[in-house]
Amino acid sequence: MPNPLFSTYTQGENRVTSTIVAVLEHINNQLAEDILEALTDESDLSLVSFDNQVAGTDSVPDAAIRSSTALWFETKTSRDAVDRAQLDNHLQALNEDAAELQRLLVLTPDGRCPDEVAVVDDERIVWTNFDMLIDTIETVLERDVGTVEASMSVPTEREAFLLRELSRFLYDEDLVSGKADRVLVVAARKAWPEYQEHGLYFCQPNRSFKPVSHLAFYTDGEIKTAVPEVMDAIESIELTENTVRNHADLSETQREQLLAAVTQFQEDGSERHGETEKVIFLDDDIEIDRPVTNNKTASDSNRTVAFVQGHRYVSFSTLQTNPEYTTELEGDE
Repeated sequence: MPNPLFSTYTQGENRVTSTIVAVLEHINNQLAEDILEALTDESDLSLVSFDNQVAGTDSVPDAAIRSSTALWFETKTSRDAVDRAQLDNHLQALNEDAAELQRLLVLTPDGRCPDEVAVVDDERIVWTNFDMLIDTIETVLERDVGTVEASMSVPTEREAFLLRELSRFLYDEDLVSGKADRVLVVAARKAWPEYQEHGLYFCQPNRSFKPVSHLAFYTDGEIKTAVPEVMDAIESIELTENTVRNHADLSETQREQLLAAVTQFQEDGSERHGETEKVIFLDDDIEIDRPVTNNKTASDSNRTVAFVQGHRYVSFSTLQTNPEYTTELEGDE
């Protein structure tokens, strides 16, 4: 019987794990495998069954996914909560599973691998955190039929909805790291002039981002000096005068600002007019001293490649030190 999408378990760890497993069960196997392969750093997972609260000898992992791969989950919803004895019990019980590939995935909100996991000398144990899960979901949601490799699966509208709802659930459960030191850097060939004119950022509706404090614009081979604060967002709105005037979730200030942009789009014959978009409201820029020049190169050559393809995150505190080159921001995401 399929898992309910948003679990009725009252215990936090069970509720979170069951919700994750339910979403994986309700999307196609290739997408689920892509997500789990990213989390486990494996390249050949094969998934069939999804189970919660699997009983083993002195061990009850939070969930299991079975096939030729046995992927067991141990989820923690608090930081510094991993129990070494519990991990040992899970690994011992996993010995009884006949699957060719066995992994115990320890999923926690910690910012680094807990010591209780790091000291376990067993290749079957893998640690990841909810930030990595969110990053992986965002990467999958960015896929486009015209650009992905033939071997990759592109989520349907229904699957994209489920993945976005899972992201929001994880944010609501406070399992993702805080936004105070995180800046969203967006590819901004169109977005930069639009921001300069309207003070807004437009993108495809319901696009999934981590919570951030500020937004920055990457275009012309550099991160621009203006770094506005993120104030609010509307996930999906048709950019017409009638829709904006009657949208219940807009404040009066937001309504006036967006109406001015919509009017200008109409006068200019912009393709934005009449489209359904996500709108992020921005305010109170900080100004860094100089643009950050892109010097990112391909791993196999000295060829310069874009620092941002769709979007990425950098450290706000590092950006405020006025770095000269984008390589100074790498590793701070």
